[in-house]
Amino acid sequence: MNLKTLWITAALVSLLAIVALSLALNAAGNTQDEIIALEKRRIETLRLAARMRQSADDLTRMARNFAVTGDPRYEALYLRIVSARDGKQPWPPGDASVYWDVLIAGAPPPKGEGEPLALADALDRAKLPASEHSLLQRARAAQDTLARLERQAMAAMKGQAAGAQAPAGQPDPVQALKILYGTEYLEAKAQSQQALGELHGEMELRTRGDLMRAHQAFARDLQSSWLAFFGFAAVGLGTLLVTLWRGLLPLLALQRHAGALVNGDYAARTKARALREIEDLMRGLNEAASRLESGARDLDEKDRYLEALLRTSPLGLLLVDDRHRVRWTSRRLREFLGDSKQDLKLMPFDEFFADPAELAAFRDGLARKGRVRELIARIRRRDGSEFRARLDSSYVERSAERLAAVWVQAFGLHGHKPDASAQGASA
Repeated sequence: MNLKTLWITAALVSLLAIVALSLALNAAGNTQDEIIALEKRRIETLRLAARMRQSADDLTRMARNFAVTGDPRYEALYLRIVSARDGKQPWPPGDASVYWDVLIAGAPPPKGEGEPLALADALDRAKLPASEHSLLQRARAAQDTLARLERQAMAAMKGQAAGAQAPAGQPDPVQALKILYGTEYLEAKAQSQQALGELHGEMELRTRGDLMRAHQAFARDLQSSWLAFFGFAAVGLGTLLVTLWRGLLPLLALQRHAGALVNGDYAARTKARALREIEDLMRGLNEAASRLESGARDLDEKDRYLEALLRTSPLGLLLVDDRHRVRWTSRRLREFLGDSKQDLKLMPFDEFFADPAELAAFRDGLARKGRVRELIARIRRRDGSEFRARLDSSYVERSAERLAAVWVQAFGLHGHKPDASAQGASA
């Protein structure tokens, strides 16, 4: 896997995660809206059924109160309830039974009115299933019977029907009460309330089941959302781990390898499974380390060879910088000076010359031609004694620094005798 593939994979996983989570959350949001709508329809439908049942009780109560008292207020309230139930007048606000009791007591009615609503028609539009619709028809048939008997009873109270105990045109409360408490009325009342009670129960169970299924769907949508989240989180974590395993950890290994090369450890190598680009860097760095290691071995061999040459050479060697300070001396030269163990670094090169004229000749040769050939000079030893030597010098580069390499051949030391024919200076 290369870096481009990893980035494309991460981008696709992120895009898929966003799309999947959006779809899951959108489905959950739609299901939640459906739950709210179902709850609203459930409340409204159950309220309609309860109002239909309550209106039947209110009509019975008003008809019986009128039959007992003959007070026309009860008849007016009866007609008002019928009109509201049939949708011809607005339904009273709040609790209807309380509203009618307030009106009976003569107190100011609650402010505001509801919308005109025919209860039976509203229940029909609620798209009830067949079983509930059958119960609604039974209740409406029984309520039609109750309405017919209640009208007969109120007519008897107004003398509009012949009664058994009152002359024509006179109120007949006995006949009215017989009708309202008769067997036919009680059976119709029982059928109406029983049908409405069963209707309310079935509606309760049905709407509760619909809500339960909607809640289960919502729970499944949420579960899908969480599964999508954790699934893509796991994929993202896997991608991150692959990035760490194939990217970051090999980069840290490369950093350590580079540090080892800087510190002179050319034997270090980096080998790890990584992204293709990082593996290319590893191979390049390992190749560079191999070349550096080979070059270091060659340098070591050359240094050992040079050291052997210098150790066996009868000539001494020293390196002098542009400030005329000694930067390096061979062991043979230190033997010439009488102290093979002392470090002569940073010692002024001028102190080696016993004759200032010979020092001037040496400097003049380097300055004019960049080299000195066969300059005979007197060199001062550490104990103050002197010996004659031949000096040869030229410039060399060492670590990007120009140094003067000075070869010293001693006469009169270690069996050497001075060359009488040597020239004083050759430039």
